[in-house]
Amino acid sequence: MKDTKLIKVIEKFSKTDLKRMKEFVHSPFFRASKTERDLFDFIYKYAPDFDHKKFTPEQAAKYIFTDKKYDASALIKIQSRLFKLVELFIYYYFRDENLPDVEVALMKFYDRENLTSQVETTYKKIQKKQEAYPHRDFMHYFNQLTIEKQYKDFLVGKFEDGKGNTHYQKVMEILDIFYLTEKLIQICQLYNRQMLTNVNYEVKLMDEILAFLPDSDYKDVPIIKIWYTALSLLHSADKYEHYRQLKTLLIEHNSLLNQRDKRALYTYLENNTSMVFESDAYYKALFDLYSRQLEDATIYIDGYLLPTIFKNIVTVGLRLEHLEWTEQFLENNKDKIVPEYEDRDDVYSYSLAQLYFKQQKIDDVLDVLNRTVFNDIYIKMDIRRMYLKVYYEMKYDDMLEDMVNSFRVFLTSHQDTIPAIHIQAHRDFINVIYNIYRTMKKDKKRIEAMENQIAEINILPEKSWLLEKLDTLR
Repeated sequence: MKDTKLIKVIEKFSKTDLKRMKEFVHSPFFRASKTERDLFDFIYKYAPDFDHKKFTPEQAAKYIFTDKKYDASALIKIQSRLFKLVELFIYYYFRDENLPDVEVALMKFYDRENLTSQVETTYKKIQKKQEAYPHRDFMHYFNQLTIEKQYKDFLVGKFEDGKGNTHYQKVMEILDIFYLTEKLIQICQLYNRQMLTNVNYEVKLMDEILAFLPDSDYKDVPIIKIWYTALSLLHSADKYEHYRQLKTLLIEHNSLLNQRDKRALYTYLENNTSMVFESDAYYKALFDLYSRQLEDATIYIDGYLLPTIFKNIVTVGLRLEHLEWTEQFLENNKDKIVPEYEDRDDVYSYSLAQLYFKQQKIDDVLDVLNRTVFNDIYIKMDIRRMYLKVYYEMKYDDMLEDMVNSFRVFLTSHQDTIPAIHIQAHRDFINVIYNIYRTMKKDKKRIEAMENQIAEINILPEKSWLLEKLDTLR
C-alpha cells in the first residue's frame, strides 16, 4: 500500500499539511463520502512514515468495511476518489498566491451575471495585486495577459463606447512581451545546453526576433532587454561587451527577477567567463559572481547548494588567497550541500583539507584525509592529488613514490568507469609532479623542458601549483 501513488503523495506532506488535509476531507463543503473519510483516517493513523506492519490493504479494508470481506477492487476505487480529493487539496493549499485564477473566475462570473460594477472593482483590485508582484518576469506577464484578455472580453461584450476596441491593443502588447520574453528564455536555455553538450538544436524564428528587437519599442522593456542581452552573450563570438552589459542589467534590475531566472543568468555569465577573462582576472570575475549570489541567496536551490557549485566556490576562493572568506563560507555552508547527494560529507571534508593545505596546516590536512572514508570516485582522485602535494611539500620521498605507483594503479583499474579525459589529466599530473620531484635545483635545461611540457598539456589539475613548485627550483 505504501507504494501506491496516493501514499507517495501524502508522505510528502508535513504534519501541519496532514492536519489541514484531515480537516479538508471531513469538511462538508467537499462532500467526501464516508468511505473516503474512513480511508484517510486510516492513512492518518500511520502517517508520516507508513512503516507499521498493520499498514496494509487488508487492514485498510477492514477499517472501512467493518462487516464485509476484503474487496481489493472496491478499495482501489476508494483510493482513486481520495486521490482526487488530495489533488484538490494541493490546489487549494499549495497554489501560487500570485496566480490570478481566483480573480479571473470572479470576473467571469460577474460578467456572466451582468454585475458590471463588480467586474470593474475586481479588475482594479487585481491590477493593484499585479503592481505589487515583486518580479517583472514570465509569470507577471502571463498573469497580466490572462487578466487583460478577460477584461477585454468583458468590455467588448458590453459595447461601451468602443472601450473593448482600444483594449485589444493592450492585450496584443502584453502578448508580444510575454511571447518575446518566453521565446528568449527558451532560446537561451537551448544555447547554453548546446554549449555544454555539443547537441545542435533547431531554433525557429530566432533570426527574425534578433532582427526585429533592436529597432522595436520592446528593446527597452527591462525583462526583454535582459534576456536579449543574455542571448547575445551566448550567441555572439565577441562576448566582452555583452558580458559586461548583462552583469550590469542583472545588478540594476535584481529586484525584478525571481531567484530561478537570476540563477540562470548568473550561470550564463559563469559559463562564459573563461571566454572573456584570462588567468587571475578569470578567477576574480567568478569570485564576484559567486559573492553576489551568496549575498542575496540566489545560488541556493531550496536552501541548498549543488556539490559542484560548492567545490567551485572553494576552489576560486583559495586560488585568490581569500582564506578567511573561504573558511567562513565552509563554516556557513557545511550542512547546505543538497541532502540527496550521498557523498556530501566527502565534498566538505575535501574542501576543508584544501583550506588547511593553503593555510600550511599540513597535520590538519592529513588528519582530515586519514579520518574520512571517501566514497565519491572523483573525490578519491582529488584526495590522491592532495596526498602527493603534501608528500612533496614535506619531502616524504618514500611515501610520494608509493602514492605515485598506487595512483597509477588506481587510474588503470578504473579506466572503464572514469571518462578518458579525467584519466589522462590525472596521469599527466602524476607524471609532471614526479618529474619535478626528480628535477635537481638549478638544472635550467630540465626546468625549461618541464615548463614546455606543462604548457603543451591542455588539461592539467593543479597547474598553477605545479608551476610554482617548478619555479622554486630555479
